[in-house]
Amino acid sequence: MKYHYSRKEGWLGNPCGLVYFKGRYHLFFQLNPSSFRYGPMHWGHAVSDDLISWEESDIALSPEGELCCNSGSAVVHDGKLWLFFTSLSNDNREKICAAVSEDGIKFTRFDNPVATVPYEGNAKFRDPFVMKYGTGFRMIVGAGKFGVAKVLQYESDDLINWKYKGEMLSDGRFGSVIEMPQIVEADGKWVFIIQSERHVPTKVLFATGEYDGEKFIFDDENDPFKPVDTGYDFLSPVTMEDKDGRRIVMAWIFSMKMNSSAISAPCELSISRKGEVCLMPISELRDKLVKESSFVSYASGRLRVQFEGRTLFDKAYRECPDISVLEDVGTVEVFLDGGKEIISMFVC
Repeated sequence: MKYHYSRKEGWLGNPCGLVYFKGRYHLFFQLNPSSFRYGPMHWGHAVSDDLISWEESDIALSPEGELCCNSGSAVVHDGKLWLFFTSLSNDNREKICAAVSEDGIKFTRFDNPVATVPYEGNAKFRDPFVMKYGTGFRMIVGAGKFGVAKVLQYESDDLINWKYKGEMLSDGRFGSVIEMPQIVEADGKWVFIIQSERHVPTKVLFATGEYDGEKFIFDDENDPFKPVDTGYDFLSPVTMEDKDGRRIVMAWIFSMKMNSSAISAPCELSISRKGEVCLMPISELRDKLVKESSFVSYASGRLRVQFEGRTLFDKAYRECPDISVLEDVGTVEVFLDGGKEIISMFVC
């Protein structure tokens, strides 16, 4: 693939962390190195100078007395690169663990776990997102208890000792667990990102608001979370601030039907004048966008994505949106009206 990270060996799962460290971009992702199917998850690792061309690096994390090293995030502090991940034990319990590196290649596990589920009994507890806030740090964790999806919050002064601060979100409409929760800044606005267990109407949802280190106040209190990508294959986005201060988003493009996966092209997250979350390819990729694509058409009020006569996406629009398409081997990413809506799909 030209503009997307993919692998010829092993099973490529969702991205786990994206970070700029010591002059290079580091992408971490779920990986089963011994099979083209889901299995014991490791953290794969690739590095890049431009977010487009990637080279393989050593596996960052491997299971050690556990079933899987599942998703999490990466953060830079005091010249070191920290990874926070979900350790899945042999009895299917989840806990949050950490590893640290001086060079961004070799990682040493910390004295784990750094956080455990705050509820009695077994509960879902996964996908830590760690960020700097003020003079300390916040950790946002996806969770679920008694069939109700939740987002939990922790704080720390040193990335080692974490204090539980309570629930940020609890809502059964999202199913039994929320995955990959994140809170990030873009254009002076805070954005809350979650992955729902259910399609409401899609799994990946974005909300805007204000965050004070304790609570998130939604701009739209009645219906805060809204989709941006309305396709079927966009999952588990990760974000970072790049060396130029842009808020970058990369996600997992995964087709269960085709058992095909790749990491999406890097997009810049911005907020429109009307307060809408927008995603558009970074400026380095804008000249690769096309206005006319053999895969994408608009006619009689409907936008369709098709391949060899098969309709893969079909949606009604009152009028033809402004369409830009990024084509790559097996995939299309369609950007409508400046990124207010996108459609990311495998077509073959």
